[in-house]
Amino acid sequence: MFVEINPADANDLSIKDGDDVWVEGAEGGRVKVKALVTPRVDRNVAFMPFHFGGMFQGESLRDRYPDGSDPYIIGEAANTATTYGYDPVTLMQETKCTICRIERA
Repeated sequence: MFVEINPADANDLSIKDGDDVWVEGAEGGRVKVKALVTPRVDRNVAFMPFHFGGMFQGESLRDRYPDGSDPYIIGEAANTATTYGYDPVTLMQETKCTICRIERA
């Protein structure tokens, strides 16, 4: 799994493309993933896929992906680092965004 980090933020954190990093959420949950340094995300914004593309019900789906993609498709779920927040009107959980801290592993 990976986290997309803006190049300026990565520079400030001494993180290089492909480094292992910890992404820690507001409630202490954290995941170890690969850094994908890219201008696709703005400064002070990080993005992690929130799907379970590399594993499903404990079984590896590696054979469905190109060779060499393992470090980016296999890994921990982003929801581990999200919060228990929810919308009080709709009672829908808020699992698509949260504040986080990123540091080198």
